Formats: sequence, structure tokens, C-alpha cells
Amino acid sequence: MGFINNTSYILNAVLTKKGKQYLAKSDGKFNITKFALSDDEIDYTLWDTAHPKGTDYYGAVLESTPMLEPCVDPEVVMKYKLFTMDVGTKALPYIGNMTPPSFLGANALTTQLTGNSTSPTWAYENVQLNPNTQGAEQAFSGENYSFLVLNKNVVDVGIVTDGSVDYNVGAVYGEETGRTSKKVVGREAGIKTLMGDMGTSRETSIIITGQMSGAIYVLPVKVNYVNNTT
Repeated sequence: MGFINNTSYILNAVLTKKGKQYLAKSDGKFNITKFALSDDEIDYTLWDTAHPKGTDYYGAVLESTPMLEPCVDPEVVMKYKLFTMDVGTKALPYIGNMTPPSFLGANALTTQLTGNSTSPTWAYENVQLNPNTQGAEQAFSGENYSFLVLNKNVVDVGIVTDGSVDYNVGAVYGEETGRTSKKVVGREAGIKTLMGDMGTSRETSIIITGQMSGAIYVLPVKVNYVNNTT
């Protein structure tokens, strides 16, 4: 990732691997119908209301901030999406209800798998995530969410349908690099821990994003693999 010359570029876009596959079909069906904007690069503490040249220069530093080249890695981009709120709204939206009984602490999930040292048999642990968006006068209380697992080799994620979790849905990224992440979109999601070497621990994070509000919740996940024969 590098910087672009924002004095000459108005728009610089790249396609994901999946987008390139759709474009290569040349069947006229590659039509962008929705898009999102973010301000990941902007540090609003640089808005300088004490600038000696007056109001026209409050944002001078922000306007000259170098812009990053487009990137298709979901781990590093589009974390702070822009959204529109009604005039007079007194509270920004935030994601709550993220402390079900399986969670330890306010924002961390620890799961444990047991196995037999001679013939490993792993018990998957399913945890359902049921977030809701609070604040903003409850304007986004019924929205859907994207659930992005940064390392799919630690936990898998699926969408809850009629009380069961479907893990055969979603988009997978980074298969060519070995650092595989996965994203699903829906009202509720379920996650299950995957196999690993006994006696070890593995960690990842799940980024939960409101599809209308842009509110974000980052959930750390740690999986402990325990040998039940000791």
C-alpha cells in the first residue's frame, strides 16, 4: 500500500478478485448498484479552529493529508464508513448487546476445545451473535450487519436462519495468500471454532459493522485447544 497524488487524482478504484471475475464475463451484468464511503485516513483532531488565517484554513491540514492507494484487503480499509443522520440527532449509533453468557468480560470471547491426544476428536462450539444498534434515537435498531472474521482458520462464521447457522454462505478473501478471512451479512450470525494443535492457543478478531449506520464493534476471539487426556 502506498500514497497517491491527490492533486491530480479525483477517483482511483480497483476491483477485488471476485469483481474481476464478474467483469471478465462481459455479459453486461456487471453493474454497481450500491457503494459505501469511508474516512479512514482522516484525523479530525487536526481540525484547527485556532488557525491564525481564519475559518477558511481550519481544515488546511486535513485537505493536504496524503491519500492512500485503494486496497482490497478488508482488514485495513473501510473501517469508518460515512453515513447521514437527521439534523438535531444527539447521539451517534453504536453496537451493543455483545455480552451473551458465552462471553468473558465486556468485549472478549474465549472458547475451549478438547481433544484426545492419540485420536483427536474436536467438539465444535457454536456461539450466536445477536447485536443491535443503539443510540441515534434508535434510528438503526433493525439494521443488518456484516460479520468479518479476520482469520477463518481460527473460527468460521455463518448466518442464522430459522434458528440454525448456515456456514455455506458469505465471501472468502485471501485464499491465494493463505491468510483467509470471511464475511457474511445478516441480522444474526453464528461462529464455530475450528481445529488446531492441542496445547496451543489461537487468536483472531471479528469486525461487526452496521450496514446502515456504519457503527463498528471489534470482537477479539481466543481459542484454547486443550488435551483432555492429561
